[in-house]
Amino acid sequence: MQVQDKVLAEIEAVLQKITIVNISGESGTGKTSFALYLVSQLLQNEEYCIWINASEPFPKRRLEIMYKNHQRQLKEKLSQFFVAPSKVFPTIDDQSTFLRDLYSNGFPFPPSTRFIVIDNISHHLRFSVSQLNEINKRILLLDNFYNSELLPLILHCSREKIVLILIHEVSFNVKLQKTIPFFHTLYKRMKGLNIFLKQFKPTKKRVMELALGDQMKSYKFKIKGSGFEFW
Repeated sequence: MQVQDKVLAEIEAVLQKITIVNISGESGTGKTSFALYLVSQLLQNEEYCIWINASEPFPKRRLEIMYKNHQRQLKEKLSQFFVAPSKVFPTIDDQSTFLRDLYSNGFPFPPSTRFIVIDNISHHLRFSVSQLNEINKRILLLDNFYNSELLPLILHCSREKIVLILIHEVSFNVKLQKTIPFFHTLYKRMKGLNIFLKQFKPTKKRVMELALGDQMKSYKFKIKGSGFEFW
């Protein structure tokens, strides 16, 4: 089995057991492109993905480039993505309302929905927290976000066997001396597959780390027009 197929097979095997995937990395490491590549590769016929434009628009052009030599496949893939809303959320309140609708039957799920992607889950929350000076208000905002919006959506996806893919922004943690997702203490409550994309400058070497519990694997990769190449 080629490394390319091995990586996808490993991830798909994990997704038979869990329904949460966290994709993190610095700007420009390919988080959105990888989520798009992963979903487009794993979607079977008559399966669908709900792609939520939280702070980034759906990368339609990237998908077109991936399948530019396979126009029939491209047409099929495009039909399997339901993009919502039509524009990114202007505020965290708009995002909150939408996420609540997702798990409260207010959103018209297409049949055989296999994936929900939120790109990205950190942006509006990070901004809202930055506007608060009092620690207790920050904690309250984070707890409300997790308990009222994220956790019910996680439970809904678990019941319906829908894989929830969350794309995260990152920052450098001085205490830990490493780059971690924003609000990592919030998201580490979730037992899921953690995918971290790294790019080393000036060599431009790229590495993808797959972590599940105490197990971790890493692969070098590069982004090509047709998607991702691993070795």
